[in-house]
Amino acid sequence: MSLTINTNLSSLIVQSSLTKSTNGLNQAIERMTTGFKINGAKDNAAGYSIANSMGVKLSSYDVAMDNVMLGTTLIDTASSNLSLVTKHLQRMRDLAEQASNGTYGDDSLNAIQSEIDARTEEINRVMSNTEYNGIKLFEGKETNGATANIDESKRVVNQTTFQSGETYYLTTSDDLVKLQDLVNSGVDTTNVTFELMNDIDMKGVSFRGIGTGGADGSDDTKYFKGNFNGNEHVISNLTINTSEDMVGLFAVSMGNIDSLGLENCDITGGMVGGLVYMNTGNITNSYVTGKITSVGDEKSVGGFVSGNLGNISNCYSECEIITTDKAYYVGGFAGVSLGGIIKNSYSVAEVSASSSSLYVGGFLGFADAQSSVSFSNCYAGGSLSGGGYDGGFIGALKSSINITDCYTDSSVQGGSYYKGAFIGYLNTGTSTITNSYYDSTKNGAMADVGSGTYSGTLSGVSATEFSNLLKAVDLPDFSYGGGGGTVNNSGREFVLQVGIDSSDNSKLSFDTALGFQLDIDVTTQKGALDAITAIDNILETVNNKQTEFGAVQNRLESVTEALSINIENLTSSMSTIKDADIAEESSNYIKYQILQQASATLLATANQTPSIALQLL
Repeated sequence: MSLTINTNLSSLIVQSSLTKSTNGLNQAIERMTTGFKINGAKDNAAGYSIANSMGVKLSSYDVAMDNVMLGTTLIDTASSNLSLVTKHLQRMRDLAEQASNGTYGDDSLNAIQSEIDARTEEINRVMSNTEYNGIKLFEGKETNGATANIDESKRVVNQTTFQSGETYYLTTSDDLVKLQDLVNSGVDTTNVTFELMNDIDMKGVSFRGIGTGGADGSDDTKYFKGNFNGNEHVISNLTINTSEDMVGLFAVSMGNIDSLGLENCDITGGMVGGLVYMNTGNITNSYVTGKITSVGDEKSVGGFVSGNLGNISNCYSECEIITTDKAYYVGGFAGVSLGGIIKNSYSVAEVSASSSSLYVGGFLGFADAQSSVSFSNCYAGGSLSGGGYDGGFIGALKSSINITDCYTDSSVQGGSYYKGAFIGYLNTGTSTITNSYYDSTKNGAMADVGSGTYSGTLSGVSATEFSNLLKAVDLPDFSYGGGGGTVNNSGREFVLQVGIDSSDNSKLSFDTALGFQLDIDVTTQKGALDAITAIDNILETVNNKQTEFGAVQNRLESVTEALSINIENLTSSMSTIKDADIAEESSNYIKYQILQQASATLLATANQTPSIALQLL
């Protein structure tokens, strides 16, 4: 190497080494003081990005854990207060059983009633005031658990006639039976409104149907012509057993029925429908569950209505339908439609028709347009067996019918004459079917229509395609009441965010709403016996709600454990990527410190090289 004055290569080499050792020393100091080996993207670009993503998830998991803890506290609050209510109800049942013994005088019964009244007030207080963070937990669509305040003079049971334009109230089975008796005796209900104020259990109550039209059913002065508002309550356990025609909760309705549930019914008759035998008015937001049986020849039967000439929307039938003889018209929702519009409705009835029955359909047995008939946005599921002309949606059509946006995946097992996946038999007229579908895999190679022609579009699709199509259909999805005196058992829904994204898997929902009627009178022996049944029904409802709470608590515990596992694993992964190995970094610190000191010493020596050159001059 040459000896120069202007360029000191030795110094430059040492300076470079000094810079590297200083940078290494600084990096070791930074990693030991922060505890991280990745302190910026320059340290490890890929690792920095991965660690940041993990950090975001870890923070979200911590928030989710907090959400679960808050949800657990909320459900614990509801459950604890409901336990207090259960204790009061148990004591009230003991008192009712005591009063029913028949060994107590009026003064003793009044004393027992006083304690029941006090406990009723306390239950209503607890139900009304239980809250969490300002949210009333048991409050749903009703604001409390007590029976709505009404003018007792306007209860149906207290009437002998009805005044046009007035509103009357039904709170017990006695009111419903009285309405039946008055209408069937010819009391006019035109322009009269009836409000159902509670769920009504008809178990053991003798009932025939409202608006039977006299001995032969032809007296239209004895049809129901008023407005019946169910107020989202339920009439349950209705039993009618007769071989007569015109059978249903309402025999003939020429009025309006809204927001009514008929649950667990067992109705037997000749021509029979669940909610209404023959509808010529309007029915909305209602449903029927239970069993409907038709007996006798040449009859019609439907899970919701037997015959329709009116308008029905947003309704459904989930019934078992049986015919024992040669029924003409059998449908999961309606037996026969002679006019009117049915829309936004469905049936998933199990239809078992006798082999001699004629027209059997998953939704409708038979349609004949005496006036305009149309179906839109309707669905039929379930199964149907027996019959001669069977269709997954409609058994048979006569005249011109319009069908739009309708669907069926009913299992068609009958049809000794004609059967079709959608319609069994098209007789006369030009029916139009638009944008309607059936599950082509449900019934093998069965044709869409067994016999006859139509215009429009009707398509068979795979089970998966059908399921996806049905998901987009706006069908009714509701149930009312809860039986056993329950006023409201839904409406206060909570959705907990227990995950870290916006998918359904990150949500946990539950409903705390609960309301029930507490109208207990034990001052008579009969009243005390009735009170035992009523309290048992309420206790069953309360216990069911506690079971729901317990299930939610178990789920929250499971979520807590899953979140803890995720947090632990993610923390471990992020530590592997980001945390510094202090032993390694301390070794690097010492190494770079020594190199820095060596470089500093050698730099002093290298800087003396030009002075050696000067000595040669």
